Amino acid sequence: MSEILVVDDERVIRIGLKSMLEAEGFAVRTAKSGEEALARFREKRPDLVLLDVMMPKRNGFSICEEIRSLDPLTPVVFLTAKTGTAEQVRGFGLGADDYISKSTGDAELVARVRRAVERSVAYRLSVSESRRLFLGDAVVDFDAQTVSRDGGEESLTPIESDILWLLSRERGRYVSLDEIVEVIRASGFSGDSGALYAHVSRLKRKLGKSGELLRSERGSGYALMN
Repeated sequence: MSEILVVDDERVIRIGLKSMLEAEGFAVRTAKSGEEALARFREKRPDLVLLDVMMPKRNGFSICEEIRSLDPLTPVVFLTAKTGTAEQVRGFGLGADDYISKSTGDAELVARVRRAVERSVAYRLSVSESRRLFLGDAVVDFDAQTVSRDGGEESLTPIESDILWLLSRERGRYVSLDEIVEVIRASGFSGDSGALYAHVSRLKRKLGKSGELLRSERGSGYALMN
């Protein structure tokens, strides 16, 4: 059963959303403030966060930004009365998956929440259970340590495979060089940042056009974007 974390400072809205979503088969936890939401998120990761924007002390934008720093994958859906273009652009820029007006009908709201959860679950399964990553026109098989594209196949070294596995699990977040090195030492890596750069460069070449999704930022590390 998928679990939704509903965050709103208005008790009536929290109760109404909880009742509606539970009737649709979701498990629901609630939080009445941004700080409480973060505490509940750290305690147990939900399958989706349904987040109000206008809350006292810390608004939804601030909470979304912190959630994204903790977890780049869990869907965050804003449910708010503030539906202006500027607010939506800001929300999506912070990593929100959807932006729903509080005037939206119940059936549409449930459908959009369900769609966001299903997309997230499908992605997590594609990486963690089949251990395959679909990246642009490339398909990475972590068990076989291969990347297939344009009708051909190339082998990945254990270090290249581990780098890509880590970045796929942290998709959308820049992973520091120290974090990457800590993971790939188990595959025999014993070099410095220059050696790591060489491994990443070869990995990008093997990914072809999809290698453009593997980004670097000075001082932040590497990230897989999509």
